[in-house]
Amino acid sequence: MKSLLTFFVLTSLSAFSKGKEDCSLKAIGLSNDDDIAHQLYYTGTCHCRNGEYGKSANSWEKLAVLEEVNPDSKKLQINVLNNLGYLMFFGYGIEENKEKAIEFWKKAISLGQYESEYHLCHAFADSDEPTYNKVKAKKHCDKAYLIYSDLENTPGADAEILKQIKEYRERI
Repeated sequence: MKSLLTFFVLTSLSAFSKGKEDCSLKAIGLSNDDDIAHQLYYTGTCHCRNGEYGKSANSWEKLAVLEEVNPDSKKLQINVLNNLGYLMFFGYGIEENKEKAIEFWKKAISLGQYESEYHLCHAFADSDEPTYNKVKAKKHCDKAYLIYSDLENTPGADAEILKQIKEYRERI
């Protein structure tokens, strides 16, 4: 499992080394006949790999507000809440809005998206952030620790996330 931060770093390096990916539906293996949630999610993901965060946010914001989503695509809609929260918290491609980012992450968590718990841990435990709050940090970092410590020995698990959570927990 990779953190979204790792994803952004790796995809940005990939975009610089290979040039920009074609994000047309055809190029990403989709068509206008495919489910709109898939179109928006994967188009946004392609733009994100290209470092085109504004275009990513545009696609993902449309998906986040879709009222009728195929049950098979609901997970994609939930995941974009996490992604949008990240873009918004740090101001990547869209206006920075930390409070709205936190709302996105809380909603994602309530719908079963666990990576958002780590992002809330960071938002509240990093004393350099204006959202710093020790009480909230303890709650979210403890929950994130439980989630990520269960994954510690899973192949592909992101050891850096767990390390960061442990550091935050030691400080609060």
